[in-house]
Amino acid sequence: MTITQKNVSDTIDQTTDAAREGVRAATNDAQDATVVGLDSLRRATDQFTRAFSLSGQENKALVGQASENLGALLETSAVLTRGMQDMSHEWLRLSQHGLQKNIEGLTQLARCRSMQDLMAVQSELLRNNWHYMIDVSRQIAERSIEIANEAAQTISSEAKPAANRARKAA
Repeated sequence: MTITQKNVSDTIDQTTDAAREGVRAATNDAQDATVVGLDSLRRATDQFTRAFSLSGQENKALVGQASENLGALLETSAVLTRGMQDMSHEWLRLSQHGLQKNIEGLTQLARCRSMQDLMAVQSELLRNNWHYMIDVSRQIAERSIEIANEAAQTISSEAKPAANRARKAA
């Protein structure tokens, strides 16, 4: 491996490590924001209950409903956070692969001895890069749809029992 390739490889590794750390930090921030939001919602529910002086049974039903809704939101948030983390890791993996392919392409261009060789290699690299870009976009879109479906299924499965209990209580 030449010195340039080693430097580029080291740069790719450093960039990947920094991006992974950024993903971890973003995930932690999202989880912290979820906890803060849930605490605020819990306090608001308590204040609402006190303000309207609901009876014991009504209070229990309201608190139960709010608790179930918070649970559904928390589970959905966890699904979305995990999905975003998975997508970030996949994006980093695909980016690293793309950079490696570009380095190989530069090596091929450097080996060209004629204008015809240069044009042939360049057109092949362009075609491969377009194909790669479309493939990566497709993979990210498919994963986004999977995450959205999983989140929708999670919140739906949590909301149906809560709605049934609310109807029975009314």
